[in-house]
Amino acid sequence: MNSNKKIFYGWWIVVGAFFLNFAGIGIIMNSMGIFIKPVSESLGFTRGGFTLYFTIAALSMMVMAPVMGKLLERYDIRLIMTICTTVMSVSFALFSQCRTLRQFYILALFLGIGSAGSHIIPVSMMITNWFVEKRGIAMGIVFAATGVGGLIFNPLADWIILHYSWQAAYLTFGLVIGVLSIPTAIFIVRSKPADKGLLPYGSEEALKQQSLDEQGGLTAAEALRSRAFWLLAVIILLIAIANMGILHHIVPYLTDMGFSSTTAATLMSLHMTMLIFGKILVGDLADRLGLMKSYVFCMIGLMISIALLYGSQLMWVAIVFNLLFGFSIAVRTVLPPLMTARVLGQKQFAVIYGFLNIFTTLGTAVGVPLSGFIYDATKSYHMAFALYIVLCFIATAAGIAVLKRKE
Repeated sequence: MNSNKKIFYGWWIVVGAFFLNFAGIGIIMNSMGIFIKPVSESLGFTRGGFTLYFTIAALSMMVMAPVMGKLLERYDIRLIMTICTTVMSVSFALFSQCRTLRQFYILALFLGIGSAGSHIIPVSMMITNWFVEKRGIAMGIVFAATGVGGLIFNPLADWIILHYSWQAAYLTFGLVIGVLSIPTAIFIVRSKPADKGLLPYGSEEALKQQSLDEQGGLTAAEALRSRAFWLLAVIILLIAIANMGILHHIVPYLTDMGFSSTTAATLMSLHMTMLIFGKILVGDLADRLGLMKSYVFCMIGLMISIALLYGSQLMWVAIVFNLLFGFSIAVRTVLPPLMTARVLGQKQFAVIYGFLNIFTTLGTAVGVPLSGFIYDATKSYHMAFALYIVLCFIATAAGIAVLKRKE
């Protein structure tokens, strides 16, 4: 067993994980905002009521997250992921046939189940297993795919909706998810290097350090009783609420401010472009500067970017917001799995991160409709923005506390 072949298979895992995040998160999570106005206006839904389907999908994903963590460790990852990616793509495509909120809500249950075993948990598990050295940059690359997806699919969805219909956009994207995700699950993914007769990427010294620091980590039962686990849970929950509460309402907010839907989608694409570079850069910074400095740097940028929304009726402010928010929000996806491996170890990483992913999806479930309901009640998003700045400040303090324990 060695990891010194010309092309280490772990980099093919990175490619496969990139496709999974590109389709699963890039479409389902990062392009949802484009659908809010056209679907709500077409079918007579309130924004809060319509975005509640995303909450249901997130809650479904939350319930299934720890189950998927156990299944992915116990059974063939290709089998589990093939089933999940199929369920995910079919559910999303069938949104094109919905005419009532109840129909959206029912399909959202299946979308959440499929998503739980298609991207965040298995991707984080594979990168953590396959890499000791370059783990940060590998994690950054695979989660940069979500920005690439948003960059491509937001303007594409806007174009399809304007020229055809929102139904055509849902159907098209469901097919894209299936074409990219299902073959990847069947032919590329592998749970760990031993499945290919390899060792993780890294020197013997790094592997020895990994064995001491991570493989000797906590079991899932021990983690659930630890203070560090619950600090990580708070961090993940609060950042997810703030991120999702803003992300899916950027386009509606900008159009409310007087921008055309095309301009708003273009600005959203700018955000997604920065997200691509931000995730790669944050992963590299984590390798070079350490998790503490990288985390604090991102959180300060995130709070400043949210504050900029109050002046985003000015084009230059809207541009700066999208650039800074796109970079800083990399903290939501790239750093949590790295922090989990550092603080709690790798002994049962998939199970532990499955439990932590409950708080990711809970934050998603709360954030998206929360902004919608605040808008419905006040006809403004300003109260929501203030709330999210406060939540980010609390998450920053919690992150400093948990990472100091490992320094």
